[in-house]
Amino acid sequence: MIDKILEDRQEQYGDAGVNFATIGRMWGAILHTDDITPEEVALMMVAVKTARLIQNPTHSDSWDDIIGYVHHARKIVGA
Repeated sequence: MIDKILEDRQEQYGDAGVNFATIGRMWGAILHTDDITPEEVALMMVAVKTARLIQNPTHSDSWDDIIGYVHHARKIVGA
C-alpha cells in the first residue's frame, strides 16, 4: 500500500526531498525566517493532516498522506 501511495505522489509532485526543501524555503520567506528544514516540513504536514482527521477521522487520504510524510521524514533524517 505505501509503495503505491509514494509512487502516486512522486508522479504528481516529484521527488519528496526536493519538494519539501522548496516548501521550506517558501515557508521561511513567508515567515521572514530561515528556511524550514525538509524534515520540519514533513512534521508540519503531519500536523495539518492530523488537524483534518480530527474533523473527519474516516478520511483515508489523510491517513495515507501521514504514512507518506513519515516515510519521507525518516528517509531524510536517516532513521
